Amino acid sequence: MSNEGPRPAEPAASADCIVLLPNRSLSPRGMAALFAALAGSAVALAVLFLNSGAWPVVPFLVAEVAAVGVTLGLLYRHAGDCEVVRLEDDRLEVVQRQGRRETCHRFPRYWARVAVEPGSNAHLPSRLVIRSHGREVEVGAGMTEEARRALAGMLRRALAPADVAKAGRSVPVTLTN
Repeated sequence: MSNEGPRPAEPAASADCIVLLPNRSLSPRGMAALFAALAGSAVALAVLFLNSGAWPVVPFLVAEVAAVGVTLGLLYRHAGDCEVVRLEDDRLEVVQRQGRRETCHRFPRYWARVAVEPGSNAHLPSRLVIRSHGREVEVGAGMTEEARRALAGMLRRALAPADVAKAGRSVPVTLTN
């Protein structure tokens, strides 16, 4: 069993699947090691300050360690966040996992449309949305602009009718954002 946190369910072998994962430079094991190192150094500093008579520093050290612990706990809670876009014969499914919450959006494949909407001003990124029958879901919000546009092109090609695509199913792809 891995200590890497929850992972998305394995996609069905017959479906195209795109998995979007956020950049994670620190694994849950790394978070625990970082917290242990910080807590250990804080205890050593607290002992030094107590021995020199500067006891008012100790509550601030405890507050610092507690704040970092809470922050790392929140990061760990979101270690399994991901978006999975599955293309099946008759539908497109978007599963979004954030913390303990998982939402699933299903669209009829034939009617699903991919759109890249520009940001409301020059400083805001574009939005990649999948729409059908008055419903929409945003996908890849944390991706770079280039990666978002590449994903939009990939989804458009995958949703194209069989006579336009002329190629068989693609290999499942994992993109990180």
